[in-house]
Amino acid sequence: MGIFDFFKKKNNSQESVSTPVQEVEMPEEKVAEEVVETIPEIPSQPIEEPKVNGEYEKIRIYNDYIVYSIALQLRGEYTPLAAFEKENGQVEGFVYMVTEDAYALPPQQAVEKMEEKFEKELQERKIKSYMILYHSQFDNDGNHNPAAQEREFKAISLSYHFEGADKAKTGLPYIFENQNITYKGFAEFSHEENNEIMNHQLIDGKEYFTNTEGIAAPETTNEAGIIVRKSNVHNLINTWSGVFGHENFKTKDYASYLTNVLMQSSVPDQGEENKNKTEFEDVKFKTIFTEELSTIIPEVKTDYTLDFETRSVREWENALNLQAIIAGPARSTFGVWFFATDYAENRNRYLTQPHLNVNISGIVFILDVHTNTDLPDGTKMSEDFTTYVPSQDLPNYACFDFIATLVDFKETELLEDGSIKGYILKLKLITHEEREDFFTIDAFINKENMRLETLTKGMKVTGALQLQGKIAE
Repeated sequence: MGIFDFFKKKNNSQESVSTPVQEVEMPEEKVAEEVVETIPEIPSQPIEEPKVNGEYEKIRIYNDYIVYSIALQLRGEYTPLAAFEKENGQVEGFVYMVTEDAYALPPQQAVEKMEEKFEKELQERKIKSYMILYHSQFDNDGNHNPAAQEREFKAISLSYHFEGADKAKTGLPYIFENQNITYKGFAEFSHEENNEIMNHQLIDGKEYFTNTEGIAAPETTNEAGIIVRKSNVHNLINTWSGVFGHENFKTKDYASYLTNVLMQSSVPDQGEENKNKTEFEDVKFKTIFTEELSTIIPEVKTDYTLDFETRSVREWENALNLQAIIAGPARSTFGVWFFATDYAENRNRYLTQPHLNVNISGIVFILDVHTNTDLPDGTKMSEDFTTYVPSQDLPNYACFDFIATLVDFKETELLEDGSIKGYILKLKLITHEEREDFFTIDAFINKENMRLETLTKGMKVTGALQLQGKIAE
């Protein structure tokens, strides 16, 4: 697990598919010359019937689901699927459904659970056959282990079992070439059989997965009374996009930049040279090194402190439980969620000490002028009205939509060459009659992510941000 897990290799919306066509050379046709003399009659030879591929004839009933798996991959989805044949010959699909956005069943576990489920039903004669389709390390080499890392994705494997026959596996290898995926075809099948699969059409509007099973995120309550929930789908892509600028992040290879910084920071005795690449006036790129995980986290510097009570922790399993979202009340009144930039070193404190003093700051994803003080129901709000609400677009990321007063701001730069331009904003998210800084945070905004030209102290702004925090020293 490392920095590579936080960046996508390609833009899935631009991927296309191609299938190599294996040309079969046909014998050249010759025109027969007219023959005058009589030719003795020769008994006609029986016409040889084309050989039937029994294995293909069996699995062709699952062509819908082979094509469905290909279609999902082209959309950037790699979820394991299954289908089964009922006693009446009808084929239906099965899939594990995510019941919340934070947790998905790992492929290895999903495949194992599916096999256990359908083997039991096959033995009980509830079904006649089944097929499980998943992405694997198969490259015509017999290795059908599920793919877990980017470099391992080499094929769509089919694991199937028909009544009265042995279990079997085959695979559809593919290769990534720039923005394209090329499927090599099933080695056991003829050119015509592969074409029949690849040209198979799904029926628009048909529900292929009428059988589902929900998967809930694991959750426990520890001895300190803190609810510990698990996540395994989250990453820092949106966070880094906020730092580098959304459009800039799409066109420049910042993944390689951060990887190089991380590698150089891991080398001892680099001293000031490394510090210049990770420590800036208002933001630091915090490097984390453990035996199992090495990564970088952007951390907005701040002295702003809140007294806070931890009620729940959302640990990221895909980051080896060394990253988390912390949630609970601040100042015993308002709720706060934040991404803990120090979770790797302070995990035990977060899980055992509910009452903490924390530094809270933020990274703003979008900033605009707020002009309308009316609520959707028509209620008129005062000019000093401020608010923040959990984001519907990025749940479980400690992201909020907000209306705030811009108390102050200053320009700032990131990277050694100062090429990332932005501001540190002091945003009042809660207006309190007696305390000006009741909930007023420092937040970084990349100029590229701003929808307004000029900032003015006291103006009302709106947008979206991710809160981050750490235990105050």
